[in-house]
Amino acid sequence: HSNLPKKRLWTIFMIIFFIYYLGFRIFYAPEIIIFVVLITSCFYLYNIGHRFHVVSSLWQYLPPTLNAVPGKWTNNEIIALVECIRLLHAELSELIRLFSRAYGPVLLMYYVLTFLHAVYETIFLVIFKDGNLAVSVVPLIFYVNHIFNMVSILFIATWVIEKKSNIITHLRSMRISEIPAETKLQVKLFMNQISLYEQKELTAFGLFNLNLRLITSMSVLLIMVLSTMIQMKNHPIFNLLHNLLGVQFKINP
Repeated sequence: HSNLPKKRLWTIFMIIFFIYYLGFRIFYAPEIIIFVVLITSCFYLYNIGHRFHVVSSLWQYLPPTLNAVPGKWTNNEIIALVECIRLLHAELSELIRLFSRAYGPVLLMYYVLTFLHAVYETIFLVIFKDGNLAVSVVPLIFYVNHIFNMVSILFIATWVIEKKSNIITHLRSMRISEIPAETKLQVKLFMNQISLYEQKELTAFGLFNLNLRLITSMSVLLIMVLSTMIQMKNHPIFNLLHNLLGVQFKINP
């Protein structure tokens, strides 16, 4: 029953996201595939993150130094729980790896094409900044829509990595010298396992990590493109693009 508020919160989020998306589709071309990818990605990542949170919370039940506590914990019970946490961590890390392999190429193409589309819309906005209202509003609609979509995935992905990092923090805070010899073996195995899976975070097909820092990187690149476009707006190439796009979209230069 303690998880009911979280389930309700997740249900409310999904309902709001669905209503937002349907409402936004009224003013924009439908993108059912992107919607399905976003929903399934967020749902999958949320479940993994919640399981990492549960595994991390198991450390709270262990003694601080992993020593036996008379009447509460025996060495065998501590060893069994540490091994259980280690195996669960390995399984969840494998799920992250599978997610990166399955969804990585799709998310890679989505983020790359979205960035290229943002560059195109930025050029379009710079060239036709004195055009009609519709031309000025189109890029803004694009930005709002796709920023929301990208941040939704990256926010949950960052949350998953934080929950995973909590387990690593608990483990590395242990003083090996104070741990009993029987438990020390499990701790060393766990540390070796972490070093093996630490590089296998959520990635877009291994090219870049899926976290909120990606938004910062894309924003910096987009600002650089925008500043370059503004500086070169009087260049003959831009005049040519202005004429070509003006004919294509029937916009008066």
